[in-house]
Amino acid sequence: MRIIVIGAGLAGLTAAWELRKRGHEVSVLEARARVGGRTWSQRLGNGAITERGGEYVFPTEFAIRRLSAELGVPILSHNVRYARRTVDGRHVSFAELEATTEQITETLRGMLADGLTRVSVEDAHREALGPDYQQHPVYRRMVTSLANDPNLVSAASAFLYDPDADQPFIDDGGRFVGGNQSLAIELARRLGAAVRLEHPARAIDQSSSGVEVTLADGSTLHADAAVIAVPLPILRSLRLGFALTPGQDAALSHRIMGTAAKLGVPLAAVDDDIALQSADLSWWSWRSLSADGEHRIPALSCFAGSRATLDALHTEAGPGRWVSELQALRPELVIDGDVLLTDWSDDPWTRGSYSAASLDWTPADLDAFDVPAGRVAFAGEHTGLEQTLNGAVVSGLRAVTAIGAVERLTETSGGPA
Repeated sequence: MRIIVIGAGLAGLTAAWELRKRGHEVSVLEARARVGGRTWSQRLGNGAITERGGEYVFPTEFAIRRLSAELGVPILSHNVRYARRTVDGRHVSFAELEATTEQITETLRGMLADGLTRVSVEDAHREALGPDYQQHPVYRRMVTSLANDPNLVSAASAFLYDPDADQPFIDDGGRFVGGNQSLAIELARRLGAAVRLEHPARAIDQSSSGVEVTLADGSTLHADAAVIAVPLPILRSLRLGFALTPGQDAALSHRIMGTAAKLGVPLAAVDDDIALQSADLSWWSWRSLSADGEHRIPALSCFAGSRATLDALHTEAGPGRWVSELQALRPELVIDGDVLLTDWSDDPWTRGSYSAASLDWTPADLDAFDVPAGRVAFAGEHTGLEQTLNGAVVSGLRAVTAIGAVERLTETSGGPA
């Protein structure tokens, strides 16, 4: 079949790569002048690589690790206490983290058993941890990573349907040698001329025999099927000339887009805390292990999540306020060159960072994108509960499976359009 993939982030490129391997003719349309979407790597002035977007590949995220092994893009350890960050001079032990998470989960189960509905992440922490819950390191870590208002995010989605719940917990994460964008770059290299940059799609329609994609310049492309792999706000702005399934409509209506920013800071000196979280706002900074396995890279990475935090840091006015807050948190920091601020809420092709499950989320949403809407399948972190690099890869693989239904439809209807 001829298949158009809209979006050259990790989700779209994964789908295109797998479809190509299955013998399909693929074309990938990307609005930007680069591939990778929300994976975007750049060198600071001192040579250190910083991630402007997606950062961590966790130990039990097997889909992206299989893909990286297949493509020969190696992973090395951050060697950072991702889930056990220092807050107000302390970080929880491994045992305390597990016990606290279990306490919140069991408290949530009790709240739901008592008939409470639309229980938020904020509600569950407050009930489980008491009046000082916002100072607890476990709370502060989670709400930072949500990149959203915890009063608006479903606690059930966060605690009861974690895709890694049955995997052993390992408090570390990996990154790709050469930057996390290198995986997308390698996928695009292998796909070659099939990837078309600066080709934003504006509309997509379909009939019983095929799909039609309209580009921003008014030109049209035709194929037998399509995969839409763009961020949630961009998906909502596309003109779809067909109906989604009821389950897909419901699942998308239950997603809310978050806001986040990253700060890459070249340094000449800093303290030795590798994972330091603000106690008052939802941001943190870390220093990754070098490829030599002995030293730390000469840079700090910072992540801030939620509209309230970005507003408090005045990211719309540049990095100045955030840098001041960072220096107050790390007085030994000596900055060596220009810092690099990336505010994803200002990005026209994402209009936010990544999504979260709203209070209306239900477990039925989990399977909504296992099937296509006619000849169109969907990929992207918003189609599942993993708002990670691995979640993007998993969604691309799921879209390929969904396209299998279109392939069977084409075979029974007498061949490609």
